Amino acid sequence: MPKCNCFQETLEKTKEHLSKQLPDGATEFEVSWKNFAFFFSGDRAPVNPEIEYKYRAMRRNQTPAKNLTKKTIGIMCSFCPFCGRKLGA
Repeated sequence: MPKCNCFQETLEKTKEHLSKQLPDGATEFEVSWKNFAFFFSGDRAPVNPEIEYKYRAMRRNQTPAKNLTKKTIGIMCSFCPFCGRKLGA
């Protein structure tokens, strides 16, 4: 099965939709995928979603820390999330 253009097509549709909502005179409008990745081999999704999680740790004296700890993990797609095409290794 040939590679799909789902990510590029979705980005273009989103750019077109958002450009209609910009205030008059807006300049330097750019749209891009967050967490874009470039792979040198294999058929992979160019954008990998991230899951963010937060928690409040306990200090050594067993009181809650002042700030939340924020971390993220990335997920590699096995299938195109738009058309369902199986991605290669």
